[in-house]
Amino acid sequence: MSRARTVTMALALGGLLLAALLLLAGGAPGRDATGAAILLHIRLPRVLLAALVGAMLGLSGTLLQTVLRNPLATPDVVGFGGGAAAAVAASIAVTGGLGLVLPAALAGGLASAALILGLAARGGMPPQALVMIGVAVNLTLLALTDVLLSLAPGLQAGETARFLTGSFASAHWGAVAMAALVVMAGGALAGGLSFGLARMDMGDDMARAQGLAPGGLRLGAAGLAAVLVSFAVALTGPLPFVALLAGPLARALLRQGGPVLPQAALLGALLALAADLAARATVFGGSLPAGLYTALVGGPAMLVLILTTRERG
Repeated sequence: MSRARTVTMALALGGLLLAALLLLAGGAPGRDATGAAILLHIRLPRVLLAALVGAMLGLSGTLLQTVLRNPLATPDVVGFGGGAAAAVAASIAVTGGLGLVLPAALAGGLASAALILGLAARGGMPPQALVMIGVAVNLTLLALTDVLLSLAPGLQAGETARFLTGSFASAHWGAVAMAALVVMAGGALAGGLSFGLARMDMGDDMARAQGLAPGGLRLGAAGLAAVLVSFAVALTGPLPFVALLAGPLARALLRQGGPVLPQAALLGALLALAADLAARATVFGGSLPAGLYTALVGGPAMLVLILTTRERG
């Protein structure tokens, strides 16, 4: 059995184990109608949504990391996720509720991606320039989000702050169905790009030698990553660093480069499920949202990636 198949099966089994633990978190549900309702309408949608959103983030992260050939270039670092979050914050501040979250996240994520890609395209869209422009735009969007939080009335500010911490607690079957459609469509599109992505990972010259257009591939992969992360933000709020970690961890397990799309999606799902499992724990009489756990783990992990990349360079 090949290493890729072994790793994929192990990740899938790990995901099933985590899902089972989450379904039983808080005790096994009763065998009456109430227990069945808790399992089917609260716990199961939450588990499925966590896995699907994690897969979206894993795919989006490894798409950008591959076409930009930079392990730190992920949607939440280069501004795509920041655009979606800022637009959601604006919609909540204006409307006072979550009714426009989905269109706001999609519009914000795609607008920020268009801005970043448009600015980078002026110089031929070199990977390093795109990353630096994205980081600058992301910092601006984070500042804008903070301004919106500061100016919003108390109720809207609280609603926005809760949303921006990232959580699966509000999961429902409608969100699960939408996430499943996005993962299937995004996975199919990413699979269609896999040949070009594998060549892009070896450099633009190799891609051109194969008759491919590096700029077009970079644009398509970045656009798909923006759509995936925008849907993820709309469904659960931001989950920092899941997109960042999934790809490098998958490559480390497989001991190979390249896009590693299926394994990155599975690892993204595993990271999201693990964060939700941690979110079920009681901390000083309360609980913390999943997004805070991914941030707590992801920050030090990003530092390790930076130091490792510098040493290899």
